[in-house]
Amino acid sequence: MKLARRAVADEAPPQRPVRLSACSTGRANNILLLRLLAALAVLLFHCYALTGHWTDEPLWRLAPELNLGALGVQTFFLLSGFLVAQSWHRRPRLAEFAVARALRIYPALLAATLLTLALGELSSPLRASAFWRDPLTLAYLAHTPLGFVVRHVLPGAFAGNPLPGAVNGSLYTLPYEVRLYCAVALVGVVGVLARRVALAALAGVLLAVALMAPAWLAPVFGYATTDHGEALVLMFALGVLAYAWRDAIRLSRFAALGAVALVAADPFGVARGVLYPLLLGYVLLTLAYHPALRWRAFERCGDYSYGLYVYAFPIQQTLIERLPGVLPPALLALALPAALAAAMLSWHALERPALGLKSRFRPPDTAS
Repeated sequence: MKLARRAVADEAPPQRPVRLSACSTGRANNILLLRLLAALAVLLFHCYALTGHWTDEPLWRLAPELNLGALGVQTFFLLSGFLVAQSWHRRPRLAEFAVARALRIYPALLAATLLTLALGELSSPLRASAFWRDPLTLAYLAHTPLGFVVRHVLPGAFAGNPLPGAVNGSLYTLPYEVRLYCAVALVGVVGVLARRVALAALAGVLLAVALMAPAWLAPVFGYATTDHGEALVLMFALGVLAYAWRDAIRLSRFAALGAVALVAADPFGVARGVLYPLLLGYVLLTLAYHPALRWRAFERCGDYSYGLYVYAFPIQQTLIERLPGVLPPALLALALPAALAAAMLSWHALERPALGLKSRFRPPDTAS
């Protein structure tokens, strides 16, 4: 009998690729895992970048066009575009959408701002009274917690480090994220987000403008050519488009593996160039939602990725200042537990309670 069942199984046709729309409706996915890995990739990259060992970073050594920091933030933006579009689709109400986004971003961002100020003051040669009255400190406190314009320098902070002056470089992505949330709300309110052909046409127009006249869009989305912010905007847009066309996207483990192989081989230089965002996006969505790749045990963990991302940088700079000449592996061994502990505390004491307030802002007919 067992042999007969095995023979039937062997003769059964292979499973067809699953549609993205069929497996992205619930909470059973690998989103938490991928976001945590993305935050870890950024932290690892900064262990090399902040100690002056940029070119020793593992991915950079394998493929100079890529690095773990860029891979991490691009992962965040692709998944964010998909999830934010999904959030609007489920409850297309502007006030509720804005509150949900604010409760997700601002509690940990405010805490990260205060942590950065505290560690910056400890590293500064200025007296505490002079540090807190300094215009740079006041500007940092006034602008950074809002997320639209992030400051990166505090008076005298980390001046002797290999990357002097930078206090929390990870926050450079926040202005893009906030502006893109506003863009989703705008196209949602006017009805474009629900019309995928119109959405694709709008994305095509914006892409054409970005290629022919990039200076026109830079002020809108807040990016600068020096930090490759346009790549993050593109990844977010691909995530939004993927959600809009989710019923037309088939997820295949073999296709995703083929995409990885293409990036590794990079024939004619296109797989790490013009095709890279599409290949990376497909791989990430397959890893996130393909049922055969689901890691169920991780679904019960907290969402520590955002906290790890916003707290790690100033902790790393502080350790580098206290341990001159520290090498990347040692910095990783010290910074990861400290930053992860801060992220876990932030999630359980601050972020999750804040997210629990979302239900209070829902209309009575949708509250549950």
